[in-house]
Amino acid sequence: MERNSIVKAIANILAERGVGNLLPLEYPLSPLEHVFPKSIIVVREDEPSTIVAAALSSDDYIGRLFEIREQYMMDNNTTEETNNEKLATGIDTSTSGITSSDLSIERTLRSKSGIHMKSYFTDGTTKFFCKIFFAEQFDALRRNCGCEESFIASLAQCAKWDSSGGKSGSTFLKTKDGRFLLKQISRYEMDAFSNFAPSYFQYMSEAFFHELPTVLCKIFGLYRVGYKNMTTGRSIRMDILVMENLFYDRCVQKIFDLKGSMRNRHVQVTGKENEVLLDENMVEYLFQSPLFLYSHSKQMLRESLHNDTLFLSRLDVMDYSLLVGIDEEKQELVVGIVDFIRTFTWDKKLESWVKDSGIFGGGGKEPTIISPRQYRIRFREAMDRYFLMVPDFWTTINI
Repeated sequence: MERNSIVKAIANILAERGVGNLLPLEYPLSPLEHVFPKSIIVVREDEPSTIVAAALSSDDYIGRLFEIREQYMMDNNTTEETNNEKLATGIDTSTSGITSSDLSIERTLRSKSGIHMKSYFTDGTTKFFCKIFFAEQFDALRRNCGCEESFIASLAQCAKWDSSGGKSGSTFLKTKDGRFLLKQISRYEMDAFSNFAPSYFQYMSEAFFHELPTVLCKIFGLYRVGYKNMTTGRSIRMDILVMENLFYDRCVQKIFDLKGSMRNRHVQVTGKENEVLLDENMVEYLFQSPLFLYSHSKQMLRESLHNDTLFLSRLDVMDYSLLVGIDEEKQELVVGIVDFIRTFTWDKKLESWVKDSGIFGGGGKEPTIISPRQYRIRFREAMDRYFLMVPDFWTTINI
């Protein structure tokens, strides 16, 4: 093996120089760790985020991304020259204070096409690969959110994150600094998000540059990663998305995953760290400690949920949740819509119809799977009930 050859070479040099009585040299990295030329990232087989970090820091990715940015800047300069000509003739071309950089990011997010990049690297024993989906759009989104500089450093280390209580059963990883979460998704979920990704990026551009209220949890990257170790025979292949950790740098005592349903939405409270409670647990909690919001906060939440659920319904997306964290230290609620990449496919339509009609034992009970429109209505109504408003001086009260 190459790493053993390096160690032997160093040992021979020390022996030639008369340095004796030394313990045998050991390679500083474990068999699961790998390093590559021109890369500062230590890639670990049991930490998929490190594969992404290595790919995003590679010269090939950086070079191609630079070319894309240069092209967008050239297009922006052409647009500005056209605008200057129109101004000279008295035509108003105001951009409401949007800078050239903002304009470049907005145009990138609104692009209907997406470039997917592939990165391959090997250290002689193990072959790694990473496919980067929608490279330029996710790069623009991260730059606008101010996390591009720290993104690679965060992904350089991760650990399995156990959020107990939730029902998704998904595998989650958290970066060691706690800024981002990585979720393994199915091939179906990967295809679903890839199909509506252009709409997602355009929606986020509306939120960033046109003050559209939203509480969608931001997705910062979509990747397909894998490796094969020729020595051990170990191999892996997975699709992962990287999203913001809503509770980063927060002191959150209680977490709720809310869908607006009371059917099988209760878990036994254990008091474990990162325990995720459900809708029925929320109702129980509200009897003891009602959650009151200021009128402007309630209005902002209502508008955000209206916008987000309408957007998701139009994409045939359902089964999303409002993740709520109670930060008792700051007396604040931290909220965000998560798990919004499941679309209403024909098999779910069939399941809903069978349960609703009572055929094959459905019994005419409320179906566990409902249409995106029904889900949207139920979701909005439930969230409006969960969070109460504190009237202020400007609140109109009808008597």
